Amino acid sequence: MIKERNVVIKKPLGKFRVALVYPSKYSEGMANLGLHIIYDLLNSIEDIYCERFFLGYARSLETGSEVKDFNLIVFSWQFELDALNILKFLKECGIPIDRKERKEFILVGGPCTVNPAPLEKFIDAFYIGEAEVSILKFIEIFRELESPKEEVEALSEVGGIYLPEIENRVRRVYLKDLDSFYPVTQIMSEASVYNEAFLMEISRGCSRGCRFCMGGYIFRPRRERSPEKLKEILEMGVKFNKPKRIVLLGASVTDYSNIHELSRMISESKVEVSVPSMRVDALTKDFIGALADTGQRSLTIAPESCRILRFAMNKPIKDEHIYRAARYTAEAGLKNIKMYFIVGMPDEREEHMLEIAGMVKKIKADTGLKIKMSVNPLVPKPHSAMEWAPFVDRKSYSEKLRLLKKELKGKAEVKSESYRLSSLQTIIAMGDYSLADVLERVYMEQNLNSWKRAFKELGMSFDSYLGERSTDEPLPWDKIDTLVKKDFLIKEYTRYHNLLGEVSGA
Repeated sequence: MIKERNVVIKKPLGKFRVALVYPSKYSEGMANLGLHIIYDLLNSIEDIYCERFFLGYARSLETGSEVKDFNLIVFSWQFELDALNILKFLKECGIPIDRKERKEFILVGGPCTVNPAPLEKFIDAFYIGEAEVSILKFIEIFRELESPKEEVEALSEVGGIYLPEIENRVRRVYLKDLDSFYPVTQIMSEASVYNEAFLMEISRGCSRGCRFCMGGYIFRPRRERSPEKLKEILEMGVKFNKPKRIVLLGASVTDYSNIHELSRMISESKVEVSVPSMRVDALTKDFIGALADTGQRSLTIAPESCRILRFAMNKPIKDEHIYRAARYTAEAGLKNIKMYFIVGMPDEREEHMLEIAGMVKKIKADTGLKIKMSVNPLVPKPHSAMEWAPFVDRKSYSEKLRLLKKELKGKAEVKSESYRLSSLQTIIAMGDYSLADVLERVYMEQNLNSWKRAFKELGMSFDSYLGERSTDEPLPWDKIDTLVKKDFLIKEYTRYHNLLGEVSGA
């Protein structure tokens, strides 16, 4: 039995019922701010009742209702591989997965919808953008339709709605004023990844423009909450939720324009505060000290690669910034530092791995911190400057990983993402309409052999989704306007290669 606080309880009778499904583990879903935003926003309307479902939960947590009892089913698609879980959830609930064979209407939102192609066979509508903007308008029009599945064109009036039935071009929608809405009451659960934490979003979007990062492009422009609003949210969040900790969220929390005021708020909160990851060149001694004062025990940063590749990635962080962040961490009394790295960038070489290892060795020698490294292959993403890049081949990835582990034995703990899972993630991220036929065959098994067997039976090429693409070819997601032009991304991809050549030759 899951223990929760602040759950919304209404009488379902006479309400427009929305099933909000997070197609993965409960612990992960309850740590997702988007779920809390939609839950709070919809339940703020008296005659709408939004209830939660998770993978493995065939009935809602609020009333124990079946998903078939709801007027609208909404999925949150946060990670590519959850596409399989969406289909699995429907199957387990006895709902046909093909949209043309069922009466239920399904709306999918979340960052992965910027390439809806792999799921278009199964989903009635995709919400492209931020829910606060027009989800209520969507429901308002939806409720007026006698037969929404036969009148989908009416839903195209809503900003950010892509409808596979009519294949309309759509522009991503975003909330211009972050101060206008925030869920200050959130469900507290010990089973969440963050354990009864209040999620506090400082900013949204990123101005940095790292060339490998889809989020850095699709959440533009960067917006901040005002210090006054953050103070109000913090005070109300602690009062209403009595959380065990506060988690600060934002693409780059340390880029906040009033970082000193934020540091002061953290110090005065008297609740443990943690930040999932921070930009090292903007870290201050005061900010790390403030986190340490509230009980945070480790620092997480993302150097991504060596100096040369960082420069080409458009993440021009100097090694000295990383060394300084490690020093500040040790001086603040923290014992651990976690570092994220990407392996498999185009034109990456063995010498780049040795440079990474040298940097990590120096941090260990200078600070004595316990170092954990998370090393993951580059997963090319749509609407990023790396959408044309190839996925690293298995042999190259394994050799580079072995080199890092050999060089850093006894100096750092090196863990890596599964090559198999990353390759499948890439296939879905870069998928087209025909991939739906593969997904339909593999979603219940979800192993590499079943994928390769499905590709073979369908006469399709597994590797074609992993290779380099020409910048001239049309892409399945071209109809989705994320407000960043394709020509700009092509220039950024070209600039990556040019810069890598310039820096390597210097």
